[in-house]
Amino acid sequence: MSREGRGVIRMILKNFIASFKLYKHEFIGEDYNGTKYYEIQNKNSSRRNPSRYFQPVNKNDHTQEIPVEWEAWLRHRRKYPPSAEEIQKNYELKMLTKQNAAQIKATFEDSESKESKLHIEKDGYRSFPIYDEYKNNDQDHKK
Repeated sequence: MSREGRGVIRMILKNFIASFKLYKHEFIGEDYNGTKYYEIQNKNSSRRNPSRYFQPVNKNDHTQEIPVEWEAWLRHRRKYPPSAEEIQKNYELKMLTKQNAAQIKATFEDSESKESKLHIEKDGYRSFPIYDEYKNNDQDHKK
């Protein structure tokens, strides 16, 4: 007589034994920081996507930046890892954007410093703006 279902003990034992199997960690690529990216093809698992991970150059630095292309690959947003040409092109674009931002910031700071020199502080009621259409001409003021 055959059993119906899988059998809980059998399934637990099978998963326990499978957890000790060593899987091949395939080297996929490296970014411009020196971070290495790996993929584990797990054919026995019920998971569709392979496991992906990276090894940073400095293992104690948890604030390391991961390039956008590699992060998309790690999170399975893209199927194939980025090519060397794509990484180089995006790195150059990133550096150009940083350079342009620094130039804009420098020109903006120059214009702000000129405006701050022209602005003269007034104290008391003189610091409020005076508009011609709202002038009172002492009509409501009682002497």
